Amino acid sequence: MHRKSTTTSFVRGMPRCRHHFCEMATIGVAARTFCTATLSLMGRCVPTVKFSLEALPQNLQQEFSCEENARNLRHMIQPPSGAAASSTEAVIKVLPSWVHLVSWQCGACGCQWSARPVDRMDPQVSSFYACPRCTFGVKSEENATPHLLPPRVRRLAEVHPLLAAQWDDSRNAVIHNRVFFESVTDVPLPCSAVVWWVCPHCQKPWKESVDSRVHRYEQQQQQHHKKNGELRHGRATLPLCPSCEGRGVCSSPHSNASTSSSLSQQSGEKSSIGVKRFLKDDAVLLAEALLQPHEDPAALSLHSNRLLQWRCRWCTHEFTASIADRFLRYHRCPQCTGAVATSLNLLAIQRPDVLREVARTVSSAKLLRMTIHDDTVVTFVCRICMSPYRLSVRLRCLLQRGATACPKCLWNRSQFAKEVAVANEQRGASKAIPRLSMKKHRLKRRGRDTFDTVRNQLYQRDNDLMN
Repeated sequence: MHRKSTTTSFVRGMPRCRHHFCEMATIGVAARTFCTATLSLMGRCVPTVKFSLEALPQNLQQEFSCEENARNLRHMIQPPSGAAASSTEAVIKVLPSWVHLVSWQCGACGCQWSARPVDRMDPQVSSFYACPRCTFGVKSEENATPHLLPPRVRRLAEVHPLLAAQWDDSRNAVIHNRVFFESVTDVPLPCSAVVWWVCPHCQKPWKESVDSRVHRYEQQQQQHHKKNGELRHGRATLPLCPSCEGRGVCSSPHSNASTSSSLSQQSGEKSSIGVKRFLKDDAVLLAEALLQPHEDPAALSLHSNRLLQWRCRWCTHEFTASIADRFLRYHRCPQCTGAVATSLNLLAIQRPDVLREVARTVSSAKLLRMTIHDDTVVTFVCRICMSPYRLSVRLRCLLQRGATACPKCLWNRSQFAKEVAVANEQRGASKAIPRLSMKKHRLKRRGRDTFDTVRNQLYQRDNDLMN
């Protein structure tokens, strides 16, 4: 008795008969909310994979590749139990919050790529995970031979290096700011992500999307071309923050003659315009004002006591204040000035290293209400020499982490530097002394009698300072 032989191949760990084909059936083609795929393996019918795409938007439903995902996402099928054990259908509900890699297929060019649904739903990085062939503008000649000429991704650092130099690394690295780029070299174009920038003129940070920043810079370049003709080397406009641009700060490094002429023109324009009278005349306040649809900035006087809602351009804190307080009395954001205690300016949250140096004579309830902008003078105890000193909280927080504000330590360091310089001159050595010899010299000066004297002074002044 001759047994009929069958040749099988293994695809992704599953045996599949070569003479059988994948049978696809689509339910609801117009809405494309359900997609099914059936695999017949060696004459035995396995459960049908059915995708539920109701949670995805319409454009993602059309780009969802059912055939590829039916083979790749079979591990997502939950084993049936009870009455559903005999069912031949397995429904996989695709959610926008999925972090699994899913296959997509562009309906325009037929390109296939993989991306997570959570990345495609995020408005800040959705353009980066869209179709690579359509998004980055690859021509039809390149589409004919994609294996020879891969699509080149346009990066912000390559196209606009002046904008990349203003990338705020410290703020963009914070997790709660939701910036999903490790560095500025990873930012593609176009990109709708809202990131932090630093102005090269006023050194103030602000938030703006990458697309908006590039669009404003390209408009400035076009205006500069129209005024000065062709762009020469060294004549490129330097992009600034919206606050500096609203104040009319010159952003192009022209010669002294051109700068003086532009300043004279600006002074002439200011004299012709006159004194600011309405909110529309002040670009800085207008950028921070949250106006209602019925409020006209051309009709709101700068001397009015009308209350408006404002949003700080540095910390994005919203507060209420009158127009006269903002324009005449120079009232700033209460969070930036410390008038309102929040998690972004509390001393206990922002500077715990400074809080550990405060003496025990200051009540803990008062410390918990203090902000880093507080001008209250408190007593600090140096953690190096145990010497007490008095300083305002705001001035102490201006120093960086690890820096000391103790006057005794600063004086000792200056004297030590002088002694090291004299010793180097006597030995004829170089200016830089090795770190090991510096440490030995410093430990030689620090004797037991010095610590006893400091401890005796502290006990005589206040016993609670020893914390």
